[in-house]
Amino acid sequence: MKENESAITDELIVRYLTGEASPEEAMAVQDALTDLKFQSRFAALQATWAATHPAKPTHHVYAAEAWLAIEDQLMRRRLKKVSALPDEKQTRALRYSHRVFRIAASLLLLAVAGVVLYNVIASKDSDEALTYVNTQERVQHVDLPDQSVATVFRNSKLSYAADFNSHHREVSLLQGEVFFNVTHDRKHPFIIHTAVADIKVIGTAFNVTLKGDAVEVSVKEGKVQVFTKTDSTFLEAGVTGVAQKAGLIQTQDSVNSNAWGYATHRFVFKDTPMREVIRDLEKAYPYTINVSDQAINNCKVTATFENDSAENLLNLMAESLNLSVTSSGGVYTLEGEGCP
Repeated sequence: MKENESAITDELIVRYLTGEASPEEAMAVQDALTDLKFQSRFAALQATWAATHPAKPTHHVYAAEAWLAIEDQLMRRRLKKVSALPDEKQTRALRYSHRVFRIAASLLLLAVAGVVLYNVIASKDSDEALTYVNTQERVQHVDLPDQSVATVFRNSKLSYAADFNSHHREVSLLQGEVFFNVTHDRKHPFIIHTAVADIKVIGTAFNVTLKGDAVEVSVKEGKVQVFTKTDSTFLEAGVTGVAQKAGLIQTQDSVNSNAWGYATHRFVFKDTPMREVIRDLEKAYPYTINVSDQAINNCKVTATFENDSAENLLNLMAESLNLSVTSSGGVYTLEGEGCP
């Protein structure tokens, strides 16, 4: 690799990809792309950047403008050297310089046109090569080709390559929440990309929630690895991790397994206040649950439910607490005296 190519850092390449590089830096990267080794390095970093920032808008580097800025600098240097020559040689040198710059500029503009066309086609092909799962007011179970299952919560968005298979297992969570039950495969890790952090597993069950500038990962079974640009940690069953956009990952040795009841339809309550029970049930079922007296929210529930309908589940709780249940148009109401 040439000396000027080895001086190009990963940070500079990222600035180039995001359109934040200066004209001189952009031209330096483009010059380096003539080297095959640098092309491989550039392509790898570009792929990583695109995968970890799927929702980030593309920024374009305008090479023609970069060339004009550098042309001006080069011409100034050339003129400084030419001024020291005799008049006749100055004239020939200036004519030669202008001719060289015109040819180079023409070639560069052709190259830019080719790059723009390639990016348009590649972008179109990329969009067509992705499968999107965009839920609205319903939960959707997605059977992936590797036998893994993604249960996509309401108002969430997930994408994966159309050629997703047992050897290439990567998905992107663009919005909302998903519960993953991943088929075990030690040789081919399953990777979830988000705009905040990435999660890598070889086979486990866990819940991922994208909340603005944070990603929450709660592990039901097995072990997962969460990593950002500046931090990385392993989470085991029964542990929750929250990754911030700033890069920090915080963990706590507990999970709320009822939070992913929308996927498993299993609920375990141990002296749980009714207000929390209602919160978890409303998340899992497309119903509204009201109480006729706020004192009912103080009642505590100890029970385990699995694959029960919302109506049956509420009736069982009401019976144990000496309450009654009425329903109308998808709205359930718990009635009774409540608890102190």
